[in-house]
Amino acid sequence: VEEVVRTVTDVNKNAFIVIKSTIPVGYTASLVEKLHTDHILFSPEFLRESRALYDNLFPSRVIVGYPDERMEAAARQFADLLIEGAVKKDFPMLLMGTTEAEAVKLFANTYLALRVSYFNELDTYAEVRGLNTKHIIEGVCLDPRIGQQYNNPSFGYGGYCLPKDTKQLLANYEDVPQNVMRAIVEANHTRKDHVANMILKRRPKVVGIYRLTMKTESDNFRQSAIQGVMRRLRGKGVEVVIYEPAIKEECFDGFRVIQGLKRFKEIADVIAANRITDELENVREKVYTRDIYARD
Repeated sequence: VEEVVRTVTDVNKNAFIVIKSTIPVGYTASLVEKLHTDHILFSPEFLRESRALYDNLFPSRVIVGYPDERMEAAARQFADLLIEGAVKKDFPMLLMGTTEAEAVKLFANTYLALRVSYFNELDTYAEVRGLNTKHIIEGVCLDPRIGQQYNNPSFGYGGYCLPKDTKQLLANYEDVPQNVMRAIVEANHTRKDHVANMILKRRPKVVGIYRLTMKTESDNFRQSAIQGVMRRLRGKGVEVVIYEPAIKEECFDGFRVIQGLKRFKEIADVIAANRITDELENVREKVYTRDIYARD
């Protein structure tokens, strides 16, 4: 980011740079000071995985941060461009300082990670105690203050944003009292430990991992939660194989990749599936999943 800003401002002193990537709180202000330019705006993006185009056309909100009052007009002009390019027009638009805008991005994603972690720990409790997770979740979520979103248990949060944003926000809490932020990061590790332990209780010789992708209709498996489960299983001496059509190679991170679904089902003693699908219906007795609602 710094090199792009430096290059553009060197070429054109009147150019405005808009930063859209995830960065630490206070980074834009540090660039303004370091590069001696206040022509930098920060606009957090709120694009969901596999829904980026839709979220651009039908945004939930637009937020633009600017470094000082002299740049407010430029920030409003940029916000108007985003509104002009959207199909949906009636959404909130906020202008604020760049540092506050940076914080909005990290706090929003960390709250989503909190939701995921909360319902995962609810599910862990129900599983260990022999209770019906679905009944508890449905009862809890009838409270309109809680709602129905981000409540489907999983193997943990992962993907492009939540792991790095939660850790970045936690790092920004240095010298600031906190308990919850650290707990959110640690809860994700604990969930993967629990999932791996529940699979190991079945005493499998071979565990099949059904899909590495984080979400339905996505081809992204960067930092997917199931990879943490895989490594824990391998660390216990269990053979782990993968079925992932997006991978054409025979090996991924030291794990054997099985290309055919039928062969994959035959090899695996237990199949770990973060999200269940009809493809696994004929081997349901082999499947370990915590997916209740068959959705992300």
